[in-house]
Formats: sequence, C-alpha cells, structure tokens
Amino acid sequence: MRKAVAAAILVFAMSLTLVPAAFALEPQEQKKEIVTSHSENWMGPNKWVEITEYDLGDGFTAIKTVVDEYSVGLERASGTKEQTSTYELKHKKELVATVTARGKFSYDGKTAKVVSSSYSRSIEPGYTETQWSTSKQDSSLLTGYARVTAILMVENDDTGRSFTGVAEVTCSKDGK
Repeated sequence: MRKAVAAAILVFAMSLTLVPAAFALEPQEQKKEIVTSHSENWMGPNKWVEITEYDLGDGFTAIKTVVDEYSVGLERASGTKEQTSTYELKHKKELVATVTARGKFSYDGKTAKVVSSSYSRSIEPGYTETQWSTSKQDSSLLTGYARVTAILMVENDDTGRSFTGVAEVTCSKDGK
C-alpha cells in the first residue's frame, strides 16, 4: 500500500515538472535567448517593475515586463498582491505578438491563493497562432507558489519560424 501511494505521488510530481516540455519548440527551431538588458525598480512604496529584453536572433527581440502591486508596503506578512506579466515579440522594432497574464493573489504566510485572473493575446498579420493555453493554480506543498500562466505560440507565415511567449505571474505564501 505504501509503495502504491509513494508511486502515485511520484507520478503526480513528475507530471507537474514535465508539463513545460510539452510547450518546447521543435529542436531545429529552438534559438538561444540572449538577455540584452534587465532592470528592476521600486516605482513607489507598493509597486515593483522588472523589464528584461532578449535578442532572439534574425532581427527578433522579446521584452518581458512584470509589474507587482501590493496592498501594503514592505511589511507584508499577509495581504493582496496584483501582478501583470507581458511578453512582447518584435521583429525589427515592429510588434508582432503580445501575451499577457494578470493575477490578483491573497497570501497569509501559510498559503497563497489566486483571487482573480485574466489573459490576453494579440497577433499581427503575417503570423499565425499555433497554440494558446492558460492556467491558474493555488499554492501547494509541491509548488509553494500560486500562479497564473498564459502561453502563446506563433509562427511566421513566410519563414515558418516559431516563437513561444510565456507570461506568468506568481505569489508565494509571503507575498513574494
């Protein structure tokens, strides 16, 4: 009986860790993302902004922006947190696709929960959506974080090159 329970828990844990692999690009299409800039700043006592820019090669870039807004300042043993993550794909400075995930979380030092979530995407002409998925999950012993995720895969109509944009927001039991 113990072996069956342990095996079931192991299978469940492995299924959670292998899910991102389902969204991987074909090996011949994968390109290394090179971080070209990164900044993190408090924009007031309750607002944190993080911006990372990636060079995807062949004139393609991506900009990921994450904004955290807290109901309270640095003293945050419990409260609410709103977070927005936006992933913008650009080709030669022209926006070609955007994916956004928004989540409002509550946390109390023991758990974090998704209070509300929303998702959006946009794709410019010349690109085709090949996959769109969204998910939300409250914190658990396995993950430790509540999370809201949106994944958008697009393909360039002329070259067939694929890109994956992931917008994910998270909250720990302590509001981080």
